[in-house]
Amino acid sequence: MEVSDRSHVEMLVQIARLLATLDLDDVLWQTIDLTTRTVGAARGTFFLLDEQGETLQRFISAQNYDAETRQIVSRRVLEQGLAGWVMFHRQSALIEDTLTDPRWVILDAEKELERVRSVLCVPFFVEGELRGVMTLEHPQPHHFTQAHLRLVEAAANQAAASLRNAQLFDRVQGQQRQLQAVLDSVSESLLMLDTLLCVRLANPAALNLIGVQEPSDVLGFNLEALAERLANPFLAQLAQKLNAALSEGNQGHFEVRDERSKRDFVGNVARIHAKRASESGYVVALSDVSSLKDLTRLKTHMIQMASHDLKNPIGVLRNYLDVISADAQSGILPDPLFIENMYKVLARMESLVVNLLDIQRAEATEPLKREVFDPNALIAAALEDTLPMLRARQQTLTQNIHPTLRPLKGDFERLREAIKNLLDNASKYTPEGGSITITASSEEERFTFSVKDNGYGIPADQQSAIFQPYFRARNVATQHISGTGVGLSLVKEIVERHGGQVWFISKEGEGSTFGFWLPILS
Repeated sequence: MEVSDRSHVEMLVQIARLLATLDLDDVLWQTIDLTTRTVGAARGTFFLLDEQGETLQRFISAQNYDAETRQIVSRRVLEQGLAGWVMFHRQSALIEDTLTDPRWVILDAEKELERVRSVLCVPFFVEGELRGVMTLEHPQPHHFTQAHLRLVEAAANQAAASLRNAQLFDRVQGQQRQLQAVLDSVSESLLMLDTLLCVRLANPAALNLIGVQEPSDVLGFNLEALAERLANPFLAQLAQKLNAALSEGNQGHFEVRDERSKRDFVGNVARIHAKRASESGYVVALSDVSSLKDLTRLKTHMIQMASHDLKNPIGVLRNYLDVISADAQSGILPDPLFIENMYKVLARMESLVVNLLDIQRAEATEPLKREVFDPNALIAAALEDTLPMLRARQQTLTQNIHPTLRPLKGDFERLREAIKNLLDNASKYTPEGGSITITASSEEERFTFSVKDNGYGIPADQQSAIFQPYFRARNVATQHISGTGVGLSLVKEIVERHGGQVWFISKEGEGSTFGFWLPILS
């Protein structure tokens, strides 16, 4: 069966039109379809190599193989079959009858005899480099002729340009997908801006920081105009910082803070150099350094607090020593009251040092001990530390402790410290002569403990931060009370590491109740 010149020309024209098609799979399927119909083949396959001609990029087949079978078939055909022979010899092949040609690999003997008896196999070259092999099949022997072979070779030459363009486009799309995946995965906020500081690209982290969901909400907008449009003072500050950094050179660094979210960022800006001005611009990366900034602020706060709180007792101690020294020179024995007060001053200094060590332990997260103990012994040990303070302040203590508390498992000393902190806080923030009530019970696989006082209470607008490290609730009645603000955060850390949870209720002027629960030993 010979192919008419008309069908020959029509096929080549259709393949030439594939230059307008950039989808690689579409180019391959249409090439197979056009040549198959023109030469009367039953089906076709295409092995496409990458642009280096080394790795299989596509295996197009009419057979519906699963991924694993597709890999096995393609490897065997390329290593032992006709397609591999054509690639190795870089020339076309015509098999008039697969039963008599050893180059044809029979994958399934019974089905293969029904499906394939004659074959055409043609290499595809792009600028002299082998890019693929197309195989056309027919169930009847001697179906294909040399005329068919020449026609398919002509089609392969005609399709080369389309194949090159489609592969280039496929590579660009792949690179864009990889770039997008990188942009989507990085935690830093990335913005690409043109020379007028209009947004060209923003990754998800940047969109979240700006406060929008879709890229279309920011693309094409100048930063200052976008700040005004979204009523976003952070963007206005970012534009100001960015302009200042750019005035220093092609690239710069700056710091910026988002007061709405209380987050700090370090910005790095680099210029994009391009031949065309429309492609030039800047890349801005914003790294969240809030935790480092918070740590710096906390350390500064602790240094200021320690210097202030230690300065007063040291001054008092020096005064007492001056008086005692003057008396000693006159042969006068030290006044016992002076010595007693000096011990009190040293006790205050020791307490401050202990608080600083508590802070260090809270941040270091030391491992917990795991031992079984009686909750009654835990409460008694904490009360032993606190009762002297309660007596000194003439505060009444009421104990509502269930008579049959079930055993706990955990770090006895750390939990003792947690309960002591709650008792100390209740005493400190309750006026002299006030009352404190502790309650302990075992219910539904939980040990529950609470401390209630009728003290000053916590202002409602400060309650959300009460468990934050170094935070101290303030009102007129509590300004005179000293402390580090670490006690309640330490309680929370200890309880949560034991698998429990802290809670509190408070009303300013009426008092507070702080408590926690822990899982009971099974």
